[in-house]
This record gives sequence, structure tokens and C-alpha cells, in this order.
Amino acid sequence: MSNDVSHQILLVDDDAGSRDALAKLLRGEGFAVVAVDGGVAAMESLRRPPLPRLIVLDLMMPDMDGWDFRREQKRDPELARIPVIAVSGAGKFPDADASFRKPLDFEKFLTAVKRHVQPSRPRGRSERT
Repeated sequence: MSNDVSHQILLVDDDAGSRDALAKLLRGEGFAVVAVDGGVAAMESLRRPPLPRLIVLDLMMPDMDGWDFRREQKRDPELARIPVIAVSGAGKFPDADASFRKPLDFEKFLTAVKRHVQPSRPRGRSERT
């Protein structure tokens, strides 16, 4: 796995099955992923460097839902700059850079993710300097 944390995605979902499936999908595409189980854990993760390049956020979570998370995120100017893709069974979320309804259309979801973050290069390729 690449040590390039500039491609890191913070994945926030309280449902372990959804979280694991999305993490596997994103990692399979070459992204570095930190997966957490709720809004409180996500805020704790954001308070420790490095900051992710993108947040994939479930909206319906028991400890801190997506709406509360976004309000908290926007209070800090540095955190407010991190783009958010919302995923939920509840439909669109106008306060996100993109939103997707579960079950996800993985092709469209990956296209949106790649608009914000490019995956790391596969192992074995040489880097140009």
C-alpha cells in the first residue's frame, strides 16, 4: 500500500457492512481509506493529522448524524475545505459536494470520488522526479 497520505479518504458509516464494502471498493481502486463508525469518531480523526482529501459521509448515524457532522466540520475553516460526498438511504443532501442514495451506483460514485481525489499509483511503477 502506498504511504502517500495525500490521497486519503475518511469513510464515515455506522453500518459495518456498508462501511467495509465501501472501504474495500475504494481500496481496490487504489485509494488510502480510514474508515470510522460514526460522526464522533470522524471528528476525532479529523483532529489528528493528516487531514483527508475527501470525506465520504453516511447521513443516518446514531451518535452524530451527517447534518450535525457538517455543522461541526464547517466551524473549523481548515476542515470546512475538505469536500464531502454524502451517501444515504434518505436521498439527496444539498450540503455536500455530491450525494448518492443507497444502494449506490458504484460507477457514478467512483467517478465523483475521482473528481476530488486521484487514486495512488499501483505498486511497482517508477515515479518521475
